[in-house]
Amino acid sequence: MKKLYLTAMTAAALALLAASDYAADSEKETSTTTTTTTTTTVITETVRTKEKPEWKPFKVCVLDFTTIDTAGQKRFLDEKNTAIVVPPQNSLNDADHKTINSIMQGFVRMIDAWDNTKTNEANRDVQMEDNVFTRQKALDLYRTIVKGESRPVVSGAEYLSAYLGRHNDVFGCMDSSQVAAAMEKLQKQDDFPRDFMLRIAKETGATHLIYGTVSDIHTRNNSFSGYGIQTTTTTYELDVTIKMIDLIAQHSVYSNVYTGSYREQRPISTEQFDNNIFQSLMKSALEQAAEELYDVCREGRKNKVTVTPMPYSVTVNVSGGMFFKSSEAEISVDGILTAKGGETFPVPAGRHQIEIRASGYKPKTLEVDVKSDQTFDVKIEK
Repeated sequence: MKKLYLTAMTAAALALLAASDYAADSEKETSTTTTTTTTTTVITETVRTKEKPEWKPFKVCVLDFTTIDTAGQKRFLDEKNTAIVVPPQNSLNDADHKTINSIMQGFVRMIDAWDNTKTNEANRDVQMEDNVFTRQKALDLYRTIVKGESRPVVSGAEYLSAYLGRHNDVFGCMDSSQVAAAMEKLQKQDDFPRDFMLRIAKETGATHLIYGTVSDIHTRNNSFSGYGIQTTTTTYELDVTIKMIDLIAQHSVYSNVYTGSYREQRPISTEQFDNNIFQSLMKSALEQAAEELYDVCREGRKNKVTVTPMPYSVTVNVSGGMFFKSSEAEISVDGILTAKGGETFPVPAGRHQIEIRASGYKPKTLEVDVKSDQTFDVKIEK
């Protein structure tokens, strides 16, 4: 019995060896593919990025140009400190140099003043009182311009509109009379000039206003004498400041100075003399301006300016005790005095800081993310 058991065990062992040999032989005759699996730990991180607004074409209006000289170009002097007589050489007469739209000029001056209060961020706490652009200040400035002497204007708005019109894939140019009509209507409203830029946008459909100021005209002379010839070359240069206003955001979004240049040589010149130097200088400067505005406004990697979506309506109702009235509180948005408690005012989409102040009460600040029309009920304490 014991012998039989050993024999069975031996047989089993031989069978295992045989199987092993067969596997070895098979390994020699066939190729084997070995797959190595490496376990890697993957860490997923959520990165929040600010979504870029969808690009949209611009609807712009170019307003009349002005000069910083209100006395008819007398401040523009040549290299000898004498008055430059370039403007009289052009085809415009004295009447053409005077604006007939004082209301439009009043709006331009208000825009400049409002924009200055929003861009001066230095020493904000110290300068807050000076920087607040109240409705009364705006009205006083507006009335001063409208009732004052007409400002000189220069040929420019039509040129710039025409040059921008070459790029109608980006700019749709409105006739300035549409905007002037809206300005005429708005200045008669009881709460004027509250949100006057935004109201122009709603009234006309314009997204941006563009206007220019002739900031300087200057000349320089180079003389040559030799070989029996004496010549004088005069170079005229005209500096024009162009500003682009986002009506919906209610501040300037782009500005730059462009210089038009013209050179003439007397008594010998290879070119004919230009009897319309001023227009030539203006066109030279504004063609540069139009091309640069196209670059910064069109869709692509150079884009710097976009169309702002219409804002949402926000109301802050303020309570502070039995006899407290909401209208006693002043509401500031991002440091700019905007409304009184209980009033509805526009706020662009996104994160903003709303501050509530009332005499005798502690100021209160709200950090809000505006995504729709909203009403906030706020209680302030003494």
